[in-house]
Amino acid sequence: MEKGLKCWTLLFILTLVTAGCATSQPARFYTLNAISKPDNASPVAAGKEETIGVGPVSIPDSLDRPQIVTLSGENEVRIAEFDRWSGSCRDEIARVMTENLSALLPSQQVVSYAWGRRVSLNRQITVDILRLDGVLGKTVILKANWAILEGNGTKAILVRRSDISEPVSGGDYASFVAALSRALGTLSRDIAVAAQSPR
Repeated sequence: MEKGLKCWTLLFILTLVTAGCATSQPARFYTLNAISKPDNASPVAAGKEETIGVGPVSIPDSLDRPQIVTLSGENEVRIAEFDRWSGSCRDEIARVMTENLSALLPSQQVVSYAWGRRVSLNRQITVDILRLDGVLGKTVILKANWAILEGNGTKAILVRRSDISEPVSGGDYASFVAALSRALGTLSRDIAVAAQSPR
């Protein structure tokens, strides 16, 4: 009886160990990439530099998580437990937007939110990401409302919406994140054009 109990105990322990090994897949971490600085970027003009603040940047609650979120159907989302952002998704987007606009507006000093009381802004760019998702191996969709405000942030100079789609070159998460980066690059170009000649 005692021998049989020991065998069952050993079998139970082996089952737990095997189950643990089966679910111990290592996580992969991803980061968004900024665009390269254009070759024809004009040099900064001395004494004419303005300061532009980027932010705040808001994203849907469904994206505000460590895991990368994709669509697996019209009304179904997939949360990748082992494919994650290297940092906060919101912070990743805000960082890339700031880096992109710094490259696209070389004659401006571009700072990210929150910039503190000592920074005096000439203009402020707010971005409300309404949608940033897609299907692996197919398409990324980016929809965003954005505005250019006066330096004190009380008056809107320009308010616009961007609807962007970007093909995903492969069926893996690295290709998906690369497509997200390209979509944010397109959004940044839309904003940079408007920031140079707001109407």
